[in-house]
Amino acid sequence: MRQTRMLALAAICLALGFRVGMAGDQEARDITGRCKFSVKVSASTVWRMLDGKYKTWYSSGSGLNSAIEVTLPVGEEAGGLYVKWVDRTPAVRVQVQKDEQYETVATCDTPYFCDYIPLPVGVTAFRLLLEEKVPGRMYIAELRVFSRGSPPAYVQRWRAPLEKADLLVISTHPDDELVFLGGTIPYYAGELGKAVQVAYAVPSTPERKLELLDGLWHCGVRHYPVLGTFPDRYGTKVAEIQNVWGKTKLDNFVVRLYRQFRPDVVVTQDLQGEYGHGAHKAVADAAARCVSLAADASFRGRGLDGLDPWQVQKLYLHLYTENPIRMDWRVPLYAFGGKTAFDIAREAFLLHTSQQKGTYAVEDFGPYDNALFGLYHSTVGPDVARDDFFEHIQ
Repeated sequence: MRQTRMLALAAICLALGFRVGMAGDQEARDITGRCKFSVKVSASTVWRMLDGKYKTWYSSGSGLNSAIEVTLPVGEEAGGLYVKWVDRTPAVRVQVQKDEQYETVATCDTPYFCDYIPLPVGVTAFRLLLEEKVPGRMYIAELRVFSRGSPPAYVQRWRAPLEKADLLVISTHPDDELVFLGGTIPYYAGELGKAVQVAYAVPSTPERKLELLDGLWHCGVRHYPVLGTFPDRYGTKVAEIQNVWGKTKLDNFVVRLYRQFRPDVVVTQDLQGEYGHGAHKAVADAAARCVSLAADASFRGRGLDGLDPWQVQKLYLHLYTENPIRMDWRVPLYAFGGKTAFDIAREAFLLHTSQQKGTYAVEDFGPYDNALFGLYHSTVGPDVARDDFFEHIQ
Protein backbone atom coordinates (compact mmCIF):
# COMPACT_ATOMS: atom_id res chain seq x y z
CA MET A 1 0.00 0.00 0.00
CA ARG A 2 2.81 2.39 0.93
CA GLN A 3 4.59 1.67 -2.36
CA THR A 4 1.35 2.33 -4.26
CA ARG A 5 0.94 5.73 -2.54
CA MET A 6 4.55 6.64 -3.25
CA LEU A 7 4.19 5.73 -6.91
CA ALA A 8 0.98 7.73 -7.17
CA LEU A 9 2.66 10.74 -5.52
CA ALA A 10 5.64 10.41 -7.85
CA ALA A 11 3.37 10.35 -10.88
CA ILE A 12 1.54 13.47 -9.65
CA CYS A 13 4.81 15.30 -8.99
CA LEU A 14 6.09 14.33 -12.42
CA ALA A 15 2.93 15.64 -14.06
CA LEU A 16 2.99 18.88 -12.05
CA GLY A 17 6.66 19.39 -12.75
CA PHE A 18 6.00 19.02 -16.46
CA ARG A 19 3.18 21.57 -16.38
CA VAL A 20 5.23 24.07 -14.39
CA GLY A 21 8.14 23.65 -16.75
CA MET A 22 5.97 24.23 -19.81
CA ALA A 23 4.13 27.26 -18.43
CA GLY A 24 6.71 29.77 -19.62
CA ASP A 25 7.51 27.98 -22.86
CA GLN A 26 4.60 26.97 -25.06
CA GLU A 27 4.80 23.64 -26.85
CA ALA A 28 5.23 23.91 -30.61
CA ARG A 29 2.40 22.75 -32.86
CA ASP A 30 2.69 20.59 -35.96
CA ILE A 31 1.45 22.93 -38.71
CA THR A 32 2.59 20.85 -41.69
CA GLY A 33 -0.92 20.24 -42.94
CA ARG A 34 -1.54 23.98 -43.31
CA CYS A 35 1.70 24.71 -45.18
CA LYS A 36 2.11 24.98 -48.95
CA PHE A 37 4.89 22.91 -50.57
CA SER A 38 6.45 23.64 -53.96
CA VAL A 39 9.23 21.59 -55.56
CA LYS A 40 11.32 21.75 -58.71
CA VAL A 41 11.14 18.05 -59.46
CA SER A 42 8.51 15.30 -58.95
CA ALA A 43 5.74 17.57 -57.70
CA SER A 44 3.22 14.74 -57.86
CA THR A 45 5.14 12.74 -55.24
CA VAL A 46 5.46 15.39 -52.50
CA TRP A 47 2.74 13.52 -50.55
CA ARG A 48 5.22 10.71 -49.95
CA MET A 49 7.06 12.76 -47.31
CA LEU A 50 3.83 13.91 -45.68
CA ASP A 51 1.87 10.65 -45.35
CA GLY A 52 3.29 9.40 -42.03
CA LYS A 53 4.72 6.22 -43.59
CA TYR A 54 8.37 5.23 -43.85
CA LYS A 55 7.80 2.94 -46.83
CA THR A 56 7.14 5.91 -49.09
CA TRP A 57 9.54 8.79 -49.61
CA TYR A 58 10.20 11.84 -51.74
CA SER A 59 13.23 12.02 -54.03
CA SER A 60 14.36 15.53 -54.98
CA GLY A 61 16.32 16.78 -57.94
CA SER A 62 19.99 17.72 -57.56
CA GLY A 63 21.66 21.09 -56.98
CA LEU A 64 19.24 24.01 -57.27
CA ASN A 65 16.62 21.59 -58.60
CA SER A 66 16.58 19.96 -55.17
CA ALA A 67 14.75 22.91 -53.62
CA ILE A 68 11.66 22.27 -51.53
CA GLU A 69 9.89 25.59 -50.91
CA VAL A 70 7.60 25.87 -47.89
CA THR A 71 5.13 28.69 -47.30
CA LEU A 72 3.44 28.93 -43.91
CA PRO A 73 -0.19 29.93 -43.33
CA VAL A 74 -0.89 33.59 -42.60
CA GLY A 75 -0.10 34.50 -39.00
CA GLU A 76 2.29 31.58 -38.37
CA GLU A 77 6.07 31.47 -37.91
CA ALA A 78 8.20 28.37 -38.34
CA GLY A 79 10.05 27.37 -35.20
CA GLY A 80 11.63 24.21 -36.49
CA LEU A 81 11.86 21.66 -39.27
CA TYR A 82 11.72 17.94 -38.47
CA VAL A 83 13.12 15.62 -41.15
CA LYS A 84 13.43 11.83 -41.31
CA TRP A 85 15.79 10.81 -44.07
CA VAL A 86 15.86 7.67 -46.18
CA ASP A 87 19.50 8.31 -46.99
CA ARG A 88 21.79 11.08 -45.82
CA THR A 89 23.31 13.69 -48.07
CA PRO A 90 25.59 16.13 -46.24
CA ALA A 91 25.30 19.91 -46.26
CA VAL A 92 21.56 20.39 -46.70
CA ARG A 93 20.74 24.09 -46.32
CA VAL A 94 17.66 25.86 -45.01
CA GLN A 95 17.31 29.29 -46.61
CA VAL A 96 14.98 32.28 -46.30
CA GLN A 97 14.50 35.03 -48.86
CA LYS A 98 15.87 38.43 -47.90
CA ASP A 99 16.18 41.47 -50.19
CA GLU A 100 15.38 39.31 -53.24
CA GLN A 101 18.20 36.91 -52.33
CA TYR A 102 18.31 33.71 -50.35
CA GLU A 103 20.17 33.59 -47.06
CA THR A 104 21.16 30.35 -45.33
CA VAL A 105 19.82 30.32 -41.77
CA ALA A 106 20.55 26.71 -40.87
CA THR A 107 22.61 23.81 -42.19
CA CYS A 108 21.75 20.19 -41.65
CA ASP A 109 25.02 18.32 -41.83
CA THR A 110 24.76 15.54 -39.24
CA PRO A 111 25.08 11.89 -40.31
CA TYR A 112 21.85 11.05 -38.48
CA PHE A 113 18.72 9.71 -40.16
CA CYS A 114 16.50 11.96 -38.07
CA ASP A 115 17.03 15.70 -37.54
CA TYR A 116 15.27 18.58 -35.85
CA ILE A 117 16.46 21.91 -37.28
CA PRO A 118 15.60 25.01 -35.18
CA LEU A 119 14.78 28.13 -37.19
CA PRO A 120 15.31 31.81 -36.25
CA VAL A 121 12.48 34.14 -35.30
CA GLY A 122 10.33 35.56 -38.08
CA VAL A 123 10.49 32.74 -40.65
CA THR A 124 7.22 32.58 -42.60
CA ALA A 125 8.63 30.91 -45.71
CA PHE A 126 11.80 28.95 -46.40
CA ARG A 127 13.37 26.45 -48.71
CA LEU A 128 15.36 23.28 -48.15
CA LEU A 129 18.01 22.36 -50.71
CA LEU A 130 21.38 20.75 -51.28
CA GLU A 131 24.64 22.60 -51.57
CA GLU A 132 25.17 23.31 -55.28
CA LYS A 133 28.41 21.36 -55.53
CA VAL A 134 27.17 18.36 -53.57
CA PRO A 135 26.22 15.46 -55.86
CA GLY A 136 23.14 13.38 -55.22
CA ARG A 137 19.59 14.05 -54.11
CA MET A 138 17.57 14.43 -50.96
CA TYR A 139 15.60 11.33 -50.02
CA ILE A 140 13.04 12.29 -47.39
CA ALA A 141 10.76 9.78 -45.70
CA GLU A 142 8.94 12.34 -43.54
CA LEU A 143 9.00 16.12 -43.18
CA ARG A 144 7.19 18.15 -40.53
CA VAL A 145 7.01 21.89 -39.89
CA PHE A 146 6.50 23.14 -36.33
CA SER A 147 5.38 26.51 -35.01
CA ARG A 148 7.47 28.44 -32.50
CA GLY A 149 7.81 26.90 -29.06
CA SER A 150 9.40 23.85 -27.47
CA PRO A 151 9.29 20.79 -29.73
CA PRO A 152 6.97 18.03 -28.46
CA ALA A 153 8.62 15.19 -26.53
CA TYR A 154 8.32 12.81 -29.48
CA VAL A 155 10.51 15.00 -31.67
CA GLN A 156 13.92 13.34 -31.73
CA ARG A 157 16.91 15.62 -31.13
CA TRP A 158 19.79 13.20 -31.12
CA ARG A 159 23.07 13.75 -29.35
CA ALA A 160 26.34 12.32 -30.61
CA PRO A 161 27.23 8.75 -29.60
CA LEU A 162 28.72 8.53 -26.13
CA GLU A 163 32.39 9.00 -25.36
CA LYS A 164 32.11 6.71 -22.32
CA ALA A 165 29.26 4.25 -21.82
CA ASP A 166 28.10 2.60 -18.64
CA LEU A 167 26.20 0.00 -20.66
CA LEU A 168 26.66 -1.17 -24.24
CA VAL A 169 23.73 -3.03 -25.78
CA ILE A 170 24.59 -4.97 -28.93
CA SER A 171 21.61 -5.98 -31.06
CA THR A 172 21.76 -8.01 -34.26
CA HIS A 173 18.68 -6.51 -35.97
CA PRO A 174 16.33 -3.64 -35.15
CA ASP A 175 13.78 -4.87 -32.56
CA ASP A 176 16.03 -7.66 -31.20
CA GLU A 177 16.98 -5.22 -28.43
CA LEU A 178 13.33 -5.22 -27.32
CA VAL A 179 12.07 -8.72 -28.13
CA PHE A 180 15.06 -10.53 -26.64
CA LEU A 181 16.61 -8.01 -24.24
CA GLY A 182 13.28 -6.83 -22.84
CA GLY A 183 13.32 -3.93 -20.43
CA THR A 184 17.10 -3.51 -20.44
CA ILE A 185 17.12 -0.20 -22.30
CA PRO A 186 14.11 1.55 -20.71
CA TYR A 187 15.20 0.49 -17.22
CA TYR A 188 18.85 1.49 -17.42
CA ALA A 189 18.62 4.44 -19.83
CA GLY A 190 15.18 5.83 -19.03
CA GLU A 191 14.75 5.07 -15.32
CA LEU A 192 18.28 4.94 -13.90
CA GLY A 193 19.81 7.46 -16.30
CA LYS A 194 22.79 5.28 -17.12
CA ALA A 195 24.90 6.20 -20.12
CA VAL A 196 23.56 3.59 -22.54
CA GLN A 197 24.99 3.13 -26.03
CA VAL A 198 23.16 0.87 -28.46
CA ALA A 199 24.71 -0.73 -31.53
CA TYR A 200 23.18 -2.79 -34.34
CA ALA A 201 25.06 -5.16 -36.62
CA VAL A 202 22.33 -5.27 -39.28
CA PRO A 203 20.27 -2.06 -39.57
CA SER A 204 18.54 -3.58 -42.63
CA THR A 205 16.19 -1.36 -44.68
CA PRO A 206 15.79 2.45 -44.45
CA GLU A 207 12.35 1.86 -42.98
CA ARG A 208 13.74 -0.25 -40.15
CA LYS A 209 16.49 2.30 -39.40
CA LEU A 210 13.82 4.90 -38.72
CA GLU A 211 11.76 2.45 -36.69
CA LEU A 212 14.70 1.60 -34.45
CA LEU A 213 15.25 5.30 -33.79
CA ASP A 214 11.59 5.66 -32.80
CA GLY A 215 11.89 2.69 -30.45
CA LEU A 216 15.10 3.87 -28.78
CA TRP A 217 13.78 7.39 -28.27
CA HIS A 218 10.64 5.97 -26.64
CA CYS A 219 12.86 3.95 -24.27
CA GLY A 220 14.79 7.02 -23.11
CA VAL A 221 17.93 6.74 -25.24
CA ARG A 222 19.23 10.12 -26.41
CA HIS A 223 22.67 9.27 -27.84
CA TYR A 224 22.60 8.16 -31.46
CA PRO A 225 23.12 4.43 -32.02
CA VAL A 226 25.84 2.77 -34.03
CA LEU A 227 24.48 1.29 -37.26
CA GLY A 228 26.64 -1.48 -38.66
CA THR A 229 26.86 -2.35 -42.33
CA PHE A 230 26.49 -6.12 -42.27
CA PRO A 231 23.96 -7.49 -44.79
CA ASP A 232 20.84 -9.22 -43.55
CA ARG A 233 21.24 -12.96 -44.02
CA TYR A 234 19.52 -15.96 -42.49
CA GLY A 235 21.33 -19.15 -41.66
CA THR A 236 21.42 -21.51 -38.73
CA LYS A 237 25.18 -21.84 -38.32
CA VAL A 238 27.68 -19.28 -37.11
CA ALA A 239 30.10 -20.25 -39.88
CA GLU A 240 27.48 -19.46 -42.55
CA ILE A 241 27.09 -15.91 -41.30
CA GLN A 242 30.82 -15.42 -40.73
CA ASN A 243 31.49 -16.45 -44.33
CA VAL A 244 29.09 -13.77 -45.55
CA TRP A 245 30.07 -11.03 -43.12
CA GLY A 246 33.73 -11.90 -42.65
CA LYS A 247 34.80 -13.11 -39.21
CA THR A 248 37.66 -10.61 -39.04
CA LYS A 249 35.38 -7.74 -40.04
CA LEU A 250 32.88 -8.73 -37.34
CA ASP A 251 35.62 -8.97 -34.71
CA ASN A 252 36.92 -5.53 -35.68
CA PHE A 253 33.39 -4.12 -35.44
CA VAL A 254 32.86 -5.45 -31.91
CA VAL A 255 36.35 -4.62 -30.66
CA ARG A 256 35.86 -1.08 -31.94
CA LEU A 257 32.61 -0.83 -29.98
CA TYR A 258 34.39 -1.94 -26.80
CA ARG A 259 37.39 0.33 -27.24
CA GLN A 260 35.46 3.37 -28.47
CA PHE A 261 32.71 3.38 -25.85
CA ARG A 262 34.62 1.72 -22.97
CA PRO A 263 31.52 0.14 -21.40
CA ASP A 264 31.55 -1.29 -17.90
CA VAL A 265 28.79 -3.74 -18.85
CA VAL A 266 27.80 -5.30 -22.17
CA VAL A 267 24.46 -7.04 -22.79
CA THR A 268 23.73 -8.96 -25.97
CA GLN A 269 21.90 -11.94 -27.43
CA ASP A 270 21.92 -15.71 -27.11
CA LEU A 271 24.85 -17.91 -28.18
CA GLN A 272 22.21 -20.32 -29.51
CA GLY A 273 20.56 -17.57 -31.54
CA GLU A 274 17.29 -17.54 -29.55
CA TYR A 275 15.28 -19.51 -32.13
CA GLY A 276 18.44 -20.65 -33.90
CA HIS A 277 19.18 -17.57 -36.05
CA GLY A 278 22.78 -17.78 -37.20
CA ALA A 279 23.24 -14.01 -37.22
CA HIS A 280 22.18 -13.80 -33.57
CA LYS A 281 24.66 -16.57 -32.81
CA ALA A 282 27.47 -14.81 -34.70
CA VAL A 283 26.92 -11.52 -32.86
CA ALA A 284 26.81 -13.19 -29.42
CA ASP A 285 29.85 -15.29 -30.30
CA ALA A 286 31.80 -12.20 -31.35
CA ALA A 287 30.72 -10.28 -28.24
CA ALA A 288 32.09 -13.09 -26.08
CA ARG A 289 35.29 -13.61 -28.06
CA CYS A 290 36.11 -9.90 -28.32
CA VAL A 291 36.17 -9.27 -24.57
CA SER A 292 39.73 -10.60 -24.50
CA LEU A 293 40.65 -9.19 -27.91
CA ALA A 294 39.62 -5.67 -26.92
CA ALA A 295 41.79 -5.84 -23.81
CA ASP A 296 44.79 -7.18 -25.73
CA ALA A 297 47.13 -4.34 -26.71
CA SER A 298 48.68 -6.52 -29.41
CA PHE A 299 45.35 -6.94 -31.22
CA ARG A 300 45.14 -4.50 -34.08
CA GLY A 301 42.61 -4.39 -36.84
CA ARG A 302 41.06 -2.15 -39.42
CA GLY A 303 39.38 0.89 -37.90
CA LEU A 304 41.06 0.46 -34.51
CA ASP A 305 43.83 3.04 -34.87
CA GLY A 306 43.93 5.52 -32.01
CA LEU A 307 41.77 3.40 -29.72
CA ASP A 308 43.35 2.13 -26.52
CA PRO A 309 42.70 -1.39 -25.22
CA TRP A 310 39.67 -1.73 -22.97
CA GLN A 311 38.66 -4.35 -20.42
CA VAL A 312 34.92 -4.90 -20.20
CA GLN A 313 34.03 -5.71 -16.60
CA LYS A 314 30.86 -7.75 -17.19
CA LEU A 315 29.24 -9.41 -20.19
CA TYR A 316 25.70 -10.78 -20.03
CA LEU A 317 24.23 -13.06 -22.67
CA HIS A 318 20.53 -13.66 -23.18
CA LEU A 319 19.42 -17.14 -22.02
CA TYR A 320 22.96 -18.13 -20.98
CA THR A 321 22.51 -20.88 -18.41
CA GLU A 322 25.68 -20.42 -16.36
CA ASN A 323 25.68 -17.81 -13.58
CA PRO A 324 22.01 -17.04 -14.32
CA ILE A 325 20.27 -13.79 -13.47
CA ARG A 326 16.59 -12.97 -13.74
CA MET A 327 15.60 -9.35 -14.20
CA ASP A 328 12.24 -8.07 -13.03
CA TRP A 329 10.92 -5.85 -15.82
CA ARG A 330 7.52 -5.47 -14.12
CA VAL A 331 8.46 -2.89 -11.48
CA PRO A 332 6.70 0.50 -11.96
CA LEU A 333 9.14 3.20 -13.08
CA TYR A 334 9.07 6.85 -12.00
CA ALA A 335 10.56 8.10 -15.28
CA PHE A 336 7.68 6.60 -17.24
CA GLY A 337 4.83 7.69 -14.98
CA GLY A 338 4.40 4.30 -13.29
CA LYS A 339 4.66 2.17 -16.41
CA THR A 340 7.09 -0.74 -16.21
CA ALA A 341 10.16 -1.44 -18.31
CA PHE A 342 8.17 -4.31 -19.79
CA ASP A 343 5.37 -1.89 -20.76
CA ILE A 344 7.79 0.52 -22.41
CA ALA A 345 9.59 -2.26 -24.30
CA ARG A 346 6.25 -3.47 -25.66
CA GLU A 347 5.25 0.04 -26.70
CA ALA A 348 8.62 0.57 -28.37
CA PHE A 349 8.27 -2.71 -30.26
CA LEU A 350 4.93 -1.51 -31.66
CA LEU A 351 6.84 1.39 -33.22
CA HIS A 352 8.60 -1.21 -35.38
CA THR A 353 5.57 -1.11 -37.67
CA SER A 354 7.08 -3.29 -40.38
CA GLN A 355 7.52 -6.16 -37.92
CA GLN A 356 3.98 -6.38 -36.57
CA LYS A 357 2.84 -9.10 -38.97
CA GLY A 358 5.28 -11.64 -37.53
CA THR A 359 4.89 -14.02 -34.60
CA TYR A 360 7.43 -12.43 -32.27
CA ALA A 361 6.49 -10.36 -29.26
CA VAL A 362 8.03 -8.85 -26.12
CA GLU A 363 7.66 -11.67 -23.57
CA ASP A 364 9.27 -12.20 -20.16
CA PHE A 365 8.14 -15.82 -20.21
CA GLY A 366 8.33 -18.80 -22.55
CA PRO A 367 11.29 -20.08 -24.58
CA TYR A 368 12.63 -16.59 -25.42
CA ASP A 369 12.10 -15.11 -21.95
CA ASN A 370 13.68 -11.66 -22.18
CA ALA A 371 14.21 -11.47 -18.42
CA LEU A 372 16.69 -14.36 -18.35
CA PHE A 373 20.43 -13.77 -18.79
CA GLY A 374 23.68 -15.33 -17.73
CA LEU A 375 26.94 -13.72 -16.62
CA TYR A 376 29.42 -14.94 -19.23
CA HIS A 377 32.38 -12.81 -18.14
CA SER A 378 33.22 -10.84 -15.00
CA THR A 379 36.28 -9.12 -13.56
CA VAL A 380 34.38 -8.21 -10.38
CA GLY A 381 33.30 -11.65 -9.23
CA PRO A 382 30.01 -13.56 -9.45
CA ASP A 383 26.63 -11.97 -8.86
CA VAL A 384 25.06 -12.52 -5.46
CA ALA A 385 21.76 -10.66 -5.51
CA ARG A 386 21.34 -11.49 -9.19
CA ASP A 387 18.94 -8.67 -9.95
CA ASP A 388 21.16 -5.96 -11.45
CA PHE A 389 23.64 -5.96 -14.33
CA PHE A 390 25.74 -3.45 -12.36
CA GLU A 391 26.12 -5.49 -9.18
CA HIS A 392 29.65 -5.00 -7.77
CA ILE A 393 30.41 -2.15 -10.19
CA GLN A 394 31.18 1.18 -8.52
